[in-house]
Amino acid sequence: MIELEQLRQLVAFAEYGTLSKAAEALHISQPSLSRTMQALEEELKAVLFTRQKNRIALNETGEVAVEQARHVLSAAEELTERVRLAHRSRQRISLGSCAPVPIQDLKPLFRKLYDGVMVCAELNDSDEALLDGLRQGRYQIVVTHQAPPQDAELFSFAYREEHLSLLVPIDHPLAQLPVIHADDLAHQNLLLYSEIGFWTQVCRKKLPDAHFLFMNEWDAFGELVGLGAFPSFVTDAFDPERPVENKVVIPIEDEDFQTAYYFLCLEKDREKFQRLIGRLREKRFWTEPL
Repeated sequence: MIELEQLRQLVAFAEYGTLSKAAEALHISQPSLSRTMQALEEELKAVLFTRQKNRIALNETGEVAVEQARHVLSAAEELTERVRLAHRSRQRISLGSCAPVPIQDLKPLFRKLYDGVMVCAELNDSDEALLDGLRQGRYQIVVTHQAPPQDAELFSFAYREEHLSLLVPIDHPLAQLPVIHADDLAHQNLLLYSEIGFWTQVCRKKLPDAHFLFMNEWDAFGELVGLGAFPSFVTDAFDPERPVENKVVIPIEDEDFQTAYYFLCLEKDREKFQRLIGRLREKRFWTEPL
């Protein structure tokens, strides 16, 4: 039976032109390469070389063999790559989310339910782009903040809500309000973390007259929230953290600052993620945190 290594050595001989150069490139001895070429001729039952004293060269049959060997080696490389990609796709899940909260929900559940599976999460503030990515295979799971369209190829359900409030210094004028509305935030200076997905668009659109101080370093943002004089947004998505000294939390009543999150995967992958889907439903994220 012909072996891939025999074909690799044949192609190397064709590329380097002599046994000595090919053997050097392959890190084997010249006699070893010569024996491999002889064995290949025996397997093929064909003479591939013209032999002269201290020199061999490919004949026409040998040239055909080299051409076919290249095709076989290329096909073998493609087979290997496709199998590896298929294996990695089963060991790695790509998650696209419109906001940080679903990522913080799903990654711990994946680690608990699917041992050895790595989750690669990506924020994308466009629900349309998330759905396109799901259909095209870029993501295996996506979470949107708008109800997805009816599509027999998609499986989806709403799995939790998120409501934003405002964290305000106790000596700030807004601290006297029982609830906040968007109009109350006109011309206010607001501290905003930049990596919040679609919420950035909501803030820009619904608070056009507010002045935002964007920060992209989470630790620095947290320090400034605790020490600074600017109001900032907080979420009810998780268990309440330790109260921030000299700050009060005021609910925002506008519906634009409340959302539902929709879990989506392809219908054909529904069984694959059934344990995850079941846990999301069991946890009843509508009313209790993970």
